Amino acid sequence: MDAISDRVFTEPTAAEVVNDDPSLLTVILDISPTGWYSIKDQITIQEVAKSLLVFMNAHLSLNNSNLVAFITSSFDGSRFLYPDPNKNYDETSSLDIDTDNTPTLINKRMYRQFRVVDETVLQELNLVLRSCASTDTPKKSCLAGAVSLALTYTNRMLTVDQSISTTTASAINSTTKYAAVNNANSSSSSHSTTSITSMKSRILIVSPNDEEDIKYIPIMNSIFAAQKMKVPIDIAKLGTKDSSYLQQASDATSGIYLHIEDPRGLIQVLSTAYFIEPSIRPYIILPTNSNVNYRASCFITGKSVDLGYVCSVCLCIMSIIPKNRKCPACGSQFDERIIADLTRPPVVSSKKKRKLANGSSESTPKPSNGNANGSTPSKTNTPNQA
Repeated sequence: MDAISDRVFTEPTAAEVVNDDPSLLTVILDISPTGWYSIKDQITIQEVAKSLLVFMNAHLSLNNSNLVAFITSSFDGSRFLYPDPNKNYDETSSLDIDTDNTPTLINKRMYRQFRVVDETVLQELNLVLRSCASTDTPKKSCLAGAVSLALTYTNRMLTVDQSISTTTASAINSTTKYAAVNNANSSSSSHSTTSITSMKSRILIVSPNDEEDIKYIPIMNSIFAAQKMKVPIDIAKLGTKDSSYLQQASDATSGIYLHIEDPRGLIQVLSTAYFIEPSIRPYIILPTNSNVNYRASCFITGKSVDLGYVCSVCLCIMSIIPKNRKCPACGSQFDERIIADLTRPPVVSSKKKRKLANGSSESTPKPSNGNANGSTPSKTNTPNQA
């Protein structure tokens, strides 16, 4: 027993590989006025912004190489609040604080990285809100554009990270390799290469918009791009209704979707359900949404379709048949005979009398041939189908 215990406590163990890869968190805040007006009695956009800043600071505190980005989406367009390409945060010794317009959240004794993010986001957010207040012509949601900006920035940072190793990861790699060389007594030339860290990324969308005015094709293209890049899209849906398109984005990218009915405890939800890093998500049971609405959107009206028409050439979904009898996506000419069959009103069948055994007659309905099978376009039922 003494020999066994001595060997257990005296034999050197192999060096464990520590996973200290940096992570990128991109926050998209939908500031559509109609959505925020519906929840004005529960929470304001300034309070949500403060909760998001606390969440971003917590993400930065996990690793000195973690990165964050903040994007706003409104009917006036999508815009980066942080980082601002026109500013160099490394060379700026002190930022100019507008005390009249910036909420009392900034402290000069804060950690510099926290202070830079908080000051920049709050200042730029005030400018965006002023711009939205001065615009009287509301447009459709630009959330698909904001997701495209987030994916573009993510791809840029992932490409840059392939050639740059962080300080923490370099120290860990060098220590691990030095121990491996001493244990194996191998030559130093075979371990002269340095490994490069791989950055993880995720996107968090906070939206109170209850209207289905998101453009279907751009948001689906963004979902497919996020799938290919393996970037999960987390959704924090405020308001009273669920969003079918945001449900599809979260479910397709293995993200987290939560409908937060009471947003007054938003910071608690952010720090629990959404604080899980992508590297450890395979080992944790995430909140799942089993009732995902996979309804598609009409290419003409932009509204969700329960029962519509599908082009047999490009699979374009339509709730109505265009007046020019052409597909709005590929321009294919529809067959007039099939359109006539699909748009023909119901036919009342004539009654045919037949004689019974007792001499009386009975009228039986004549089968109608009003149902015609067409190929272009065809009528289809689209619930739970993309």
